[in-house]
Amino acid sequence: MKPHPTFEQLRDHRKLPVINPVTGVRFTISLRGWQGALWAVRVLPAVPRPADRINPFVQKHRLLAQPVIEEWLDKLRLARSR
Repeated sequence: MKPHPTFEQLRDHRKLPVINPVTGVRFTISLRGWQGALWAVRVLPAVPRPADRINPFVQKHRLLAQPVIEEWLDKLRLARSR
């Protein structure tokens, strides 16, 4: 079983390849931060789908509270880069 990504890893690397274990979808999470207090994430799909054209998290970075990001990351698995 692959480990869950952590907020610290995402903050340090700014991008992490992940897999949603429920759907098997692979994507990269991009993180932007401002003053270590505001955080925004963006989903970069490995394989773009038609629904991504209207997905606000694919279109640009969206502000989220750090606890929300951490809870989301806990549901994902790290993926190896292809």
